[in-house]
This record gives sequence, C-alpha cells and structure tokens, in this order.
Amino acid sequence: MPEEILYEKRGRIVVITINRPAALNALTPDSARALGEAWQRFRDDAEAWVAVVTGAGERAFCAGYETSPEALALAGAKASVATIPTHFGITKPVIAAVNGVCVAGGWWIAQECDLRVASETARFGITQVKWGLMPAFTATLSRHLLPGHALELLLTGKLITARRAYEMGFVNEVTPPGQALQRTLEVAEAICENGPIAVRMSKELFYKGQSLSEAAAFELTWQRYAENEATRDAKEGIRAFMEKRKPKFTNA
Repeated sequence: MPEEILYEKRGRIVVITINRPAALNALTPDSARALGEAWQRFRDDAEAWVAVVTGAGERAFCAGYETSPEALALAGAKASVATIPTHFGITKPVIAAVNGVCVAGGWWIAQECDLRVASETARFGITQVKWGLMPAFTATLSRHLLPGHALELLLTGKLITARRAYEMGFVNEVTPPGQALQRTLEVAEAICENGPIAVRMSKELFYKGQSLSEAAAFELTWQRYAENEATRDAKEGIRAFMEKRKPKFTNA
C-alpha cells in the first residue's frame, strides 16, 4: 500500500502531499495522524524553511474526512486539529497548492496555511451544513474572510470557483490547470531567498498582533526587532546591502 502522506524535501522546501487520489485525498484517522506527524517533522527541522502542502493528482486537494461514526463524533472532530499546521505552533511559512476539490476539512487545512495558490479548476467550499454538521473551524473563519463572505459559505454550503475564492481574498493567486504546485514552489523559493529568522518573526508578529492592543503589539515588535538585530543574518543582510550584493543567510 502506498504511503498516504508523502514528505519530500527539496533543498530548503518541504512538500507534503496527501496521497489518496482515488478517495479525493479525503483523510482517514491514520492519514490525519500521519499529516500531523509531517507538520511536526517540518517544524522541528531547522534546515527546512518553507512547507508546501498539496493533494496527489488533479481532482482534489483534500475532500475532508472519510465519513464514519468515529470521524463525525466530537472526539473525531477534536482529533482533526492534528491536520492543520497552526495546531503545532509552526512559525515558518506554509503554502497550500490547491488543485481540484478543497472542501470541509480540506478547506480547513488550506485556511490554516499562510498563502494559497490555486489551479483555476479548483473548487472550494465549507459543505458540512449540507449534512447537518457544523464545521469545527467556524469560530476562526472570520480571521480569513469578511463576515458576509464567511457566512455565505458557512450557511449555504455551496462550492465556489478558484476565481471567486480569489475575489474573496482567500486565494492569493490562480494558475492555469496543472500549474498550481509549480507556481507554489516558485513562491516558496522566493521566500527562501529572504532572511529566515526575519521571515519567521514577521509571521509571528502578524498573527499575534491581531489579538494585541496597539501598545502590546509595539512592545512585542521592539522585543523581536532587538532579537533579530542581534542575529548574524541581520548583520549579513546589512553588509550585503551596503556592498550591493546578494546576502548569504545561514539561519543564525
């Protein structure tokens, strides 16, 4: 039996693939746990700077979870948080390359990435209400969409196109069919050109700042600024800027 979650390291980039194409990359309890292990592996690897998550084949990114009494129970819903990168406190950038169907739990995985690149053939939706269920990520959806857009998806359960998801601000870029992963890798490479410590701190400040007062946000900013300023990478970046050359970052 092929591995259901593939983990491939390409230089500084990790590609995590949900490898159940015959099932529209829907997750089982075992593959959900394996996906969580992949997130932890990426988090703990100092040599991996950006992660890309995608689905095998062109039909689906992830269609959520295979239905079973266990998956639909409260315990199953709580266990599903292991599939999302934010559950593991990952400060490094994570990008979703979305091809085909991205619904329910698949939407949640994409939602909890920092950036999303989608094929124009992708379809997005929060479909749980169609089956009398409530999405486990309802309370956090407003962090990603305007209220009208979020409620439109939550209450109707309808599918939308990649272009509509882009118009809503959920998707960063729409590509021609079959090019989502390649374009996502290009974005990941561009991120890897930057100072990795500064990238991580910028991501941390962006998310933490959403729940802080202005005074607390600036206090944390100056704290992280001082920490970053003391790194070798920051010093190298300043030297490279003055010498008009490309910096050589070492994540230190």
